[in-house]
Amino acid sequence: MNRPLRRLLITGLATLATLAGPVQAEEPPAVIAMPTDALTLQIDGFTLHTTDADGQPTHRLRGTRLREFGRDGPQWIDDPVLDLYAEGTIDWHWTAPAALHRPSAQTLDTVGPTHGRQPALEDRVETVIESSDVRIATDTMVATSQAFSTLTQPGLFQRGTGLRVDSQADTIELLNDVYSLYSETSEEGHP
Repeated sequence: MNRPLRRLLITGLATLATLAGPVQAEEPPAVIAMPTDALTLQIDGFTLHTTDADGQPTHRLRGTRLREFGRDGPQWIDDPVLDLYAEGTIDWHWTAPAALHRPSAQTLDTVGPTHGRQPALEDRVETVIESSDVRIATDTMVATSQAFSTLTQPGLFQRGTGLRVDSQADTIELLNDVYSLYSETSEEGHP
């Protein structure tokens, strides 16, 4: 099954599941805030490259400032930009005003409005997600949020509450109260 058809099928199933009844979302995360422990490291303007055992890039994390609290502890990042890679190319590009990075847990919790973009590639169309407070697992490449989210693709606009993006499975789900609009403009409203 090709990617656009599979994604459309997943999206349709998520819409049908919403009509059948609400889906139980994951436990709400604790409020994400800058740690109050002693600051042990600060770097202005940084880029972190992570590779797999074969030396292939898995993700790149950039920001205007990184503050680490405790040796190898949590890191507060201003203006984070996270690129997740698949087969040597950027699979998802995530941005937010701030984030809490937990290297030992391999998670990045964005704080505030979060923008995700999956570039078009071969038979895959560009996908744009607007959400907030997104947790991204850098090892599994799964992003989740319980916030109101929108998804746009050429010919499709969706909005709903709760989000799950699984890059490795190539699925995107809006979990509750999903509204879908298929149109030539890919925007909410009239063409």
